[in-house]
Amino acid sequence: MKILKILSFFLLISFSVHSQTEKGRMLLGAGTHFGFSNGIGMMDMYFTNTTREFADGTSEERSSYNIFFAPKVGYFLTDNLAAGIDLAFGWGKTEIPLTDFSVKANNALFGAGPFVRYYVPKGKILPFAEVNSIFGNQRTRTDMIGDTEGNTGITNIGGGFGLALLLGERSSFDLLLNYSSNSANFESDGFYTRQNTFGIKFGYTIFLGK
Repeated sequence: MKILKILSFFLLISFSVHSQTEKGRMLLGAGTHFGFSNGIGMMDMYFTNTTREFADGTSEERSSYNIFFAPKVGYFLTDNLAAGIDLAFGWGKTEIPLTDFSVKANNALFGAGPFVRYYVPKGKILPFAEVNSIFGNQRTRTDMIGDTEGNTGITNIGGGFGLALLLGERSSFDLLLNYSSNSANFESDGFYTRQNTFGIKFGYTIFLGK
């Protein structure tokens, strides 16, 4: 009898986990990304302060920050396989105090693109793989002697492997080891930049329906 109860318990858990990622359900998520470099395209969360000291005894300080927020909405096309839309929002600022004046740059980013995520139901911790892309625009306003504005086209393609730690029956905390390739087209300045970054994504997902 005791063995039967134990088997029933594990079957109940397996059914509950599988039902979260079954065909016809939806997922809503939100997260951010911590990269191993500040990167281009504002798709990292970072806060930095840099001091340069010169041979003549003078120094220059540079401080910058960026806040990145990435919501998503998806639909399970089959059991464990979801596809949907990623959104990207970023706000950042860089300030360089100089002797006679300071340089300030304010940035804003918006982008969107498709994603695909596949879960492997394994109990209360679900391994998953994800690929995604973001296509957007970064607007920069620079205050030096006069104000100038510029727009930069941003393309991000990435993917990685992660773990979804289930929090009850309808939500999870997600941890993803991510690789991304960022491209920025500085059309007004006449050059194109690409950067590859490894980083860690943190997120929260809610499962809806059924």
